[in-house]
Amino acid sequence: MRTLTRPLAATLAAVAMLGLAPATFASPAQPVTWEACPAQVTDQAAQCGRIDVPMYHSDPAGPKISVGFVRVPAASGTARGTLFGNPGGPGGDAYSYFGGEGLSWPAGIVNEWERVAVQPRGLPGSTPVACNDEVNARASVNPVDLYVRQGGLIREACESTTPGYTASLTTDNTVDDWEWVRNALGRDQISIMGLSYGTFLGSAYATRYPQHTDRVVLDSAMDPGLAWNGILGAQQAGYENSLHDFMAWTAERNDTYGLGDTPLAVYQAWSRKVVAESGTNPTVVPPPARVGDLPPGLESSQGVGVDVMNATNPFAVSSQGLSSQATTGGNQATSPTLGITRSLLPAPTRWDALARMINGTEPLPDFNAIAEQMSEEEADAFATAQLMQRLIMCNENQYPADPADIPDYAWTNFVTGDIFTAPNAFFTSGAACSGADPVAGLPAVDGSRLDTRPLLVQATGDPQTPYAHHTRLAGAMNAHVVTVHGNGHGHVGLGNAAVDEVVVEYLRTGRTDTTDVPGVNR
Repeated sequence: MRTLTRPLAATLAAVAMLGLAPATFASPAQPVTWEACPAQVTDQAAQCGRIDVPMYHSDPAGPKISVGFVRVPAASGTARGTLFGNPGGPGGDAYSYFGGEGLSWPAGIVNEWERVAVQPRGLPGSTPVACNDEVNARASVNPVDLYVRQGGLIREACESTTPGYTASLTTDNTVDDWEWVRNALGRDQISIMGLSYGTFLGSAYATRYPQHTDRVVLDSAMDPGLAWNGILGAQQAGYENSLHDFMAWTAERNDTYGLGDTPLAVYQAWSRKVVAESGTNPTVVPPPARVGDLPPGLESSQGVGVDVMNATNPFAVSSQGLSSQATTGGNQATSPTLGITRSLLPAPTRWDALARMINGTEPLPDFNAIAEQMSEEEADAFATAQLMQRLIMCNENQYPADPADIPDYAWTNFVTGDIFTAPNAFFTSGAACSGADPVAGLPAVDGSRLDTRPLLVQATGDPQTPYAHHTRLAGAMNAHVVTVHGNGHGHVGLGNAAVDEVVVEYLRTGRTDTTDVPGVNR
């Protein structure tokens, strides 16, 4: 039986607080079932296994589920320790994080640390959450549910296939899954590498099990006080600022890319490509105008003319979008350039490729061909990850929705197709979790009982976990903060040699005096 129908998968894909720690229960050492690794594990040294754990750790005698993991031995043959990692999401694939080809881990980690990544419950590799074809039946009977009660629709459809399981998909239970795997592997202590959501998950583990925690690296920290509506809300300005930073970066390299010598000129060249692809223009707010953007004959107006342009440009792109939509019937969300732009903004090492896609010297990915080439198993795995993410976010959503954002949600999702606003308003308005009230609180984070102070790495231009919001987790964990002066979300193993050097130093010694490093594009 398929786990999810593709129409709902497409709908989900459009979307890419602190409680008291509960009582902990001793985890009996479970036997490991060693098995062949899944296809995404390409490291030939990797080993994959699984153990059984309680569906609810608060009920250790109750039903059991399976939790898989990948283990990569230290390449040197002698490990300093064991490094547990999580790639974020929630819903990121743990097998790929340490066992795949997506990241270039520094030699100091590869050679000196055994790396273990536990596949989060709800994903393939562990017991996956499943939603059967009743989803389509419900949607065909009442399609409005997809828009006004999607959280409840997803929860009910998944619960019908995996009864009792959906409410167990929480950070709280995943923390204890880590503990059971640690015990099964016979490791007295683990160090932690958490990216994005993984910074919260790793901090929660370190808080609950400080006696089993050594070093803690928090890469691009999320603010647990914003979980989860507020997390998406903070990304609105984060992505807009990153878009403007990319356009400023591209303008500074006009000799290379030929897209314009001001950020606004680059925006206009980018907009023309979106129009050519979709029939309408992007409506995300343009970067501020500069004197060089003034029309011929108005250069003498200097600051006054620039102020007028900046005051009118946001309205102008919105009105142009509506006018062109009415004329052509186009929707900006169908533009491959618009989609690839948003997806690559968190990865500044890919900005060169993005600029070349915009100027036409590098081809855009063929998303339709990619989708057609996906096997049914791959498509189901993608859809399951989307479901698992939504279930966790709604299960423990503590940040209040703002009904005042409902017009933005409706307008951007169903009229303009503005992907720089639609997913954010989907959550902040409350629509994403409508019909699915929270079922669990969030675990506490507190680094006061750790022997080694955590290290937190945060970029000033991070669109997904903006710099202004790292302080809550940093303060709670008493973390030493290293500021990356530049753009990007995620830094360790992602092309910033200065960050990699600091992290290796910290893992070896438990400390670093470094507080600032440059970004990869600075």
